[in-house]
Formats: sequence, C-alpha cells, structure tokens
Amino acid sequence: MADNRRVTLTFGIGVVVVAVAGSLVGLMLSRRFAERVAGRVTADGTSVGTFASPVKDCASGHAFVPGFFGADLRSGTGELLRVVDSGDGARLWLYPPAPGQGPLGIGKADCSRWDVLVDWTHVTVNRVKTVSGHVRVDCAAGGGKVTADVDFERCAL
Repeated sequence: MADNRRVTLTFGIGVVVVAVAGSLVGLMLSRRFAERVAGRVTADGTSVGTFASPVKDCASGHAFVPGFFGADLRSGTGELLRVVDSGDGARLWLYPPAPGQGPLGIGKADCSRWDVLVDWTHVTVNRVKTVSGHVRVDCAAGGGKVTADVDFERCAL
C-alpha cells in the first residue's frame, strides 16, 4: 500500500513539473513571437487634418479581404497609416480619425525622406502571414506635411 502511494505521489509531482515547465515555455514563446510596434505618425495642415499620434497596434495586410502585401499601423485615437508594398514602389495611405473622410495617398515622389520596408516574417498566426518592417518618411502631401517614424514586428491581426 505504501508503494502505491509513493508511485502516485511521484507521478503527481512529475505531472506538476511537466505542466509548470510547459507553461513557462509557452510564456517565453508568446513573448518571443509577440507583435511589437513603436513610433509616431504626424500630420500638419494636411487635407486629413492635423494630429500627432503614437502607433499602438498593427495588422498584416494579409488579414484583409482582399489581402495586400503591407501593414496597417493604427493609433489609439483612430488614425491609420496603411503601408502597401515595400521600398521605392511602396504607397502610403493616411486615414483620418473622422469616419467618412477619404485617405491621403502618399508616394515616394512626395517625400524628401523615404525609407519604407515591409517583409514577411515566415510566421503564420491564425492563417495570417505576419509582417515586420519600418516606415521613416518626411513628406509634403495634402497641402501639409506628414512625418512617420514607425518600427513594427510580427504584425498579424
């Protein structure tokens, strides 16, 4: 009888150790592969308004229907910078916080500084291909000035 208790206790301790180890590994992986976004988008005197917003969230263009190669970079107050494609051929679309107003399109020709990079991360989350990259631009567009300095990693949904 004592041997059975010892076996049961040993088995129980083993199960707890495996569960704790699995939880720790899961936590480390979720932090390692978590979305990260940092930076700011500023519009001054443009056709979509004047605002300066930190970017709080991002989504892969692959998550949308129809999907696109790029990312949506979202502020906490409703502004959105959509990045479509990468490099010199990329196009930016600045959406204002007010609904119903169209976006401001921005291309390399509008900018004195243009460093736009989007790349696949080769990680899929919920069937969405994640993207990473950055946007570093100074542009004259929509009758004003648009500046963006944003880094984003593993954007999915």
